[in-house]
Amino acid sequence: MSVSRPVLGVLVYLALLLAACGGGSNTEPSTGSLALAVSGLPTGVEAGVAVTGPGGFNRTVANTQTLSALAPGSYTVTATAVTAGAAQYQPVPASQPVTVSVGDTVSAGVAYAVAERSLAITVTGLPAGTDAAITVSGPGGYSRSVTASETLTGLAAGQYTVTALPVSDGSEQYTPSPSTRAVTVDGAAAATVTYSTGSTAGFNLRVDGVYLVQSVQTYDRTVPLVRDRDALLRVFVTANQVNTAMPDVDVTLYANGEAIAELTIPAPGLTTPLAPDEATLNSSWNVILDKSLIQSNLSIMATVDPGNAIAEGDESDNVFPASGTPLALEVRAVDPFQVMFVPVITKANGRQGNVTTANRGDYLETTARVHPIESWDATVHAAYTTSTSLALQSDNGNNAWSVILGEIHALRSAESGTRYYYGVVDPNYSSGTAGVGFIGAPVALGWDKSGTRGGVAAHEWGHNWHRDHAPCGGAGNPDPLYPYPGGMIGVVGYDVVNETLKPADSPDLMGYCNNDWISDYTYLGVMNWRAAESFSRPSQDVIQPGMLVWGRIEDGGAVLEPAVRVNARPSLPSRPGPYRLEGRGDNGSRLFGLDFVPMETADHSTGSTPFAFVVPMRPEAAVRLASLHLEGPGIRASSAQASSEAPVVTVSRAGAGRLMLRWDASKSPMLLVRDPASGQVLSFARGGSSEVATGRDEVVVTASGRAAQAEMRVRAR
Repeated sequence: MSVSRPVLGVLVYLALLLAACGGGSNTEPSTGSLALAVSGLPTGVEAGVAVTGPGGFNRTVANTQTLSALAPGSYTVTATAVTAGAAQYQPVPASQPVTVSVGDTVSAGVAYAVAERSLAITVTGLPAGTDAAITVSGPGGYSRSVTASETLTGLAAGQYTVTALPVSDGSEQYTPSPSTRAVTVDGAAAATVTYSTGSTAGFNLRVDGVYLVQSVQTYDRTVPLVRDRDALLRVFVTANQVNTAMPDVDVTLYANGEAIAELTIPAPGLTTPLAPDEATLNSSWNVILDKSLIQSNLSIMATVDPGNAIAEGDESDNVFPASGTPLALEVRAVDPFQVMFVPVITKANGRQGNVTTANRGDYLETTARVHPIESWDATVHAAYTTSTSLALQSDNGNNAWSVILGEIHALRSAESGTRYYYGVVDPNYSSGTAGVGFIGAPVALGWDKSGTRGGVAAHEWGHNWHRDHAPCGGAGNPDPLYPYPGGMIGVVGYDVVNETLKPADSPDLMGYCNNDWISDYTYLGVMNWRAAESFSRPSQDVIQPGMLVWGRIEDGGAVLEPAVRVNARPSLPSRPGPYRLEGRGDNGSRLFGLDFVPMETADHSTGSTPFAFVVPMRPEAAVRLASLHLEGPGIRASSAQASSEAPVVTVSRAGAGRLMLRWDASKSPMLLVRDPASGQVLSFARGGSSEVATGRDEVVVTASGRAAQAEMRVRAR
């Protein structure tokens, strides 16, 4: 996808690596097709169908179409319910397996039909012309607003929640009863909501709701708080009649049952509203709570008009919660976000990404405000010179973005990295491809453009934290479970740093629209993923001799990069998969074998995905490694290791802060070049000559292949 202007968050994530780069071999494509027919939906309504299969294949299908160039193997077609107007359409079948064979087209169909189930909502007690405020939610993300008596049809079987809020006719408040109820729908069901006014008992104030928000929150407080992070407290007070009342609200905070803070919040305006309104700060009693108060075992109690300065017909409902027991709040401790920024020099033109210790905060500012982050710990890597000679293009037509992303992934593996690695590049354009990143893996790449680099990084790390795209701006492969239409955030957010509300119709940062804020859905997904992740925590394995084996799987073929010896922590597949990589000796004996699932990228649709592993291997075994072999659905590829004779590497100065390396590429097609002091990778140099950026006069190089003396320290002459 191309971007016509440098808008924050308009990002493009394209499929990875469509050309082999040294040491690899490709095989002829051997694929099939799947003809998928979708029927039964009204014109213009998109289906919710996903096709998954070998190699992490995952494609969302909105209507009838044929998927071509598929690797042979077993696929699953999964369909979800679709809501159109008041009706919900159920798919038949909901899931079905299909087998794609070489050269053939297999057919599958999904038929939608209106479910024969209904829920009759009856509304009583409101004067003519006054709308109710009722929400009906249920299975499959179903959500419908109801303003008057109505029968909802085409519902899926299951439990639905009917939630009603107070409303006003302009002079009096009408309170619903019950305010919430659960209804089981398995045929024809009914629910009644009765509104009533308390005007006959005189004027009345009540606390309708309370919540704390650090980035985004729901009215019923479903988003946990992050410990040691500032939060906005909002107390929603309502009255039952038009008024000029300006009551105070007292709030007491408790930790482990002991009071730790008592606050008095003055009225925000000249009147008390008749119904809660999250969309404006003037409708709630607000105060910023310092991060020192946001701790585990936190609870809260709020009281409106604590001194009974305002005469009321009923003083019994001025306390929240009504039980008189402080409301327990969920507060979670989160790990600091640890990231390694890698300034990338593109070999094609020498342009270096601008990230330094001084400006690293620019890349983290948006993430710190929006994502569930308490603190960050960022370091800056030595400049890395790309192995590829491809220049970055605005449409990523040559896949340079994807190739460099794979290199950063291999770099992290070689360095036993436990941080997130974020490569920073400096394209010679200001609109177009801005970043690319893995889904659920800690490697991403983004540009350095001032004003937008922070939003790009926040989007990319969202992918690293296992978030797919929000369906906004034509983002590829959107999350089929995203709950809010158009990729909006769906609930009101708040920017604690800038003290501004974010409307519910703001686009979610994981879409391709202006990524204004974050939804509760994305926020919770990131929080839960970070709590469960293990790849960013130090491995118990010790640094030991090993072999870096890496490459990529493409549509119908594969590329195997030259293997290179490293001293690193083992980095092996986290789970088995349909692909098998083996290293063999001269006599065909197997030295190692790995079954794995390759990486997944956000806009991936062709099956092109990278891999990088560090296989524990003693030096005596490394010199026996003669070839690599990869097999999987529809592919078979192999590559021979280079000569057992180590190349002679010469180094000369190539200008200020640059060294030129030269060697015989027939003996070693690739050199791993490191800084001699830090051990950081400066380049995967290939082709017999390459420049690297360093202020030193020497580097440590490791020849790819099977040379007995693979590592050497060389100094400029």
